[in-house]
Amino acid sequence: MLYIVDMKIIRYQPPTGEIAYGILDGELVYELMGEITDDFTVGELVGKLDSFQILAPCEPTKVICAAVNFPGTSHFEDSMSEPLFFIKPATSVIGMNAHVKNPFPDKRWWGEAELGIVIKKQMKNVCESEAKNFVLGVTIGNDVTVDNCDDRDHHLLRSKGANGFCPIGPWIETDFSPMSWKIEAVQNGKVIRRGNTSNQFWKWPKILSKLSEWITLEPMDVVLTGNPPAINPDKFINGPTEFIARIENLGELRTYFV
Repeated sequence: MLYIVDMKIIRYQPPTGEIAYGILDGELVYELMGEITDDFTVGELVGKLDSFQILAPCEPTKVICAAVNFPGTSHFEDSMSEPLFFIKPATSVIGMNAHVKNPFPDKRWWGEAELGIVIKKQMKNVCESEAKNFVLGVTIGNDVTVDNCDDRDHHLLRSKGANGFCPIGPWIETDFSPMSWKIEAVQNGKVIRRGNTSNQFWKWPKILSKLSEWITLEPMDVVLTGNPPAINPDKFINGPTEFIARIENLGELRTYFV
């Protein structure tokens, strides 16, 4: 059996064949044997990465997002008593290199680069110190957002939950310690947002613990942990745009706004 230290889980589809989970080692994809949320091992080589369509690395029942979690972002207050959350539906989830359309072309829209936590097993009423035991790994998310309607639905379904408004990927990193990782959003080659997970007001173990007090997190659910502040005022999408959400030690998630 092949032993891979840096375990990256991907979800892929061959040109002919069914969608499957695999283990990525460099540019090679191996079969994932067993249950992804339980014990699994590395199986046979199935091919090179560029020979497959790479999909979102999991199929969550929901994506829960922590808002205003970085100093310097709009509406941030260090007196917050608990994280501010919103939900993106499962139908908003897409994968690497996907094309996203704005269903409200009269409204401005933009992307947001965020660290995502992928849940491994059902999580309810879990203390902060035990949170990591319920995590499969980390991934990258793009919290695509459109301007509010009549300034009345900030961070709610219309602004955040349209089809394709939650790119995730390209993989799940199972060997992780993302307490001090740089996060950047790159738009047509220009860095427009930058932050570090060490600067998040609510760290991911606390976020998961607080959520689990009142909502059950299910296997493969994703929790996005917040968007870093803008360093360039030109954040809005104007015309065809390549958007890269980049996290140190984790990789890049590329999305095309069309």
